[in-house]
Amino acid sequence: VVSPAAIVVNAATGRVLYERDATTRRPMASTTKIMTAMLVLEALPLDRMITVSEKAGRTYEPKALLRPGDRLTVEQLLYALTVRSSNGAAVALAEVVDGSEEAFVEHMNDRAERMGLADTRFANPHGLDGEGHYSTAADMAALARAAMTDEVFCEFVNTRSYSLALPGRDAEELTNTNKLLTRGDWVTGVKTGLTPRAEQCLVASASRDGVSVISVVLGQPSSDICWNESGALLEYGLAQYRHLTLMQEGTAVAQSTVPYNVDGTIRLVTAAPVEIELYKDDEVTTLVSLDRPLELPV
Repeated sequence: VVSPAAIVVNAATGRVLYERDATTRRPMASTTKIMTAMLVLEALPLDRMITVSEKAGRTYEPKALLRPGDRLTVEQLLYALTVRSSNGAAVALAEVVDGSEEAFVEHMNDRAERMGLADTRFANPHGLDGEGHYSTAADMAALARAAMTDEVFCEFVNTRSYSLALPGRDAEELTNTNKLLTRGDWVTGVKTGLTPRAEQCLVASASRDGVSVISVVLGQPSSDICWNESGALLEYGLAQYRHLTLMQEGTAVAQSTVPYNVDGTIRLVTAAPVEIELYKDDEVTTLVSLDRPLELPV
């Protein structure tokens, strides 16, 4: 890995599997929208209608998407935010959640503080370069871990393309800016970022055989290297684990005598499969114990 900052962690436990300068503060571009989407999903119903404000409609975009006065649902704006990485959608949603973009930024920073993201500060909801707007690879991994526990959020960031019906215009096909999603169903998200100051950034996630990992690359000048190193980090993280089924459902694991019956015995069986995620060469031993007295009837 040659990117300035990188990390890959276990999505379930947060265990760091590899890191490179992961605690240095850097601009994180549109990966900022992970926090934005998370807070919006907590606050607004997906079917609520929103009118794009003058400020939101005039927010800088590499390619214009929204116009002042457009009326869209929260769901449509979230697709614009997560798939197309629309900066205007970020402002439009922020204004509705907290009344103004500034108040929403305070909300973002309050949540970051409560999550223990000590090296993260937001200056806006979209990630355009701004003073005092920064995070670290480690903090962005922690943020993504939290966001990916929401199944609805996962659906948005795992969407390859989305047809957005804009008022008075032909439907526009939005293609996800995260090129890793085209590598296969095992890649599940999350968010890209690119600005002159932050350069190419990517928070990515993957799942395979019951194991999920999250990678972060920040500050990579080359987009191709960013994609390739992110893919390699995900593959490496997944390779550190094996998913093991110790016992299938209904497996007899012990036998006990039946009270008041001289020759009576009863088999104790698993009520569900017993599964575990093992790290590298970890070994596992099993011990069967009864958590309550064996009393009839059983």
